[in-house]
Amino acid sequence: MVFFLFIGIVCLYFACTKKSSEDSNSELLSTLLTQGSPVQSACQRFILTESNCVTVADLSTNVCPGLISKLKAQIQPRELSTDSVAVLYFDCFSKINLTYNIAKACNQSSFASNSEYRRVQRTGTSSAETSWQEAMNQCGSLENSVPPVDSGLRETDTVLGSDPFQ
Repeated sequence: MVFFLFIGIVCLYFACTKKSSEDSNSELLSTLLTQGSPVQSACQRFILTESNCVTVADLSTNVCPGLISKLKAQIQPRELSTDSVAVLYFDCFSKINLTYNIAKACNQSSFASNSEYRRVQRTGTSSAETSWQEAMNQCGSLENSVPPVDSGLRETDTVLGSDPFQ
């Protein structure tokens, strides 16, 4: 009887023990990325790429509605400014952010905020920043640049009027 009581207590302990913060964060991230529309998920992935290098990161649930609106407002021609096209832009920007993060060798204390991260990307003069600036122009077809072949953006016949995240 005592043996079964002991086994029951041990099982309850493990069942009720708080998961590590890494497990909890992974679960939360997974839940967030699977909720909402495809454009919302793409924006969340974009914010996550910035968060890898930011001390106090923006919450995607707070900033994505505004970022989606800003992005879609810059897609030209206007009649092609759809959620599916916005997803392609967010994915292209996410990819170049990941490349930038590696080149910069950044970590979560490299930048104080998402706005500082973006400011340095756009105004910095290191090779990481100049490569990012060129890739940004390509993703957005800015300054007569052409999107990367694997982005899917060439087939959309769209361009960005300007950088939607400045």
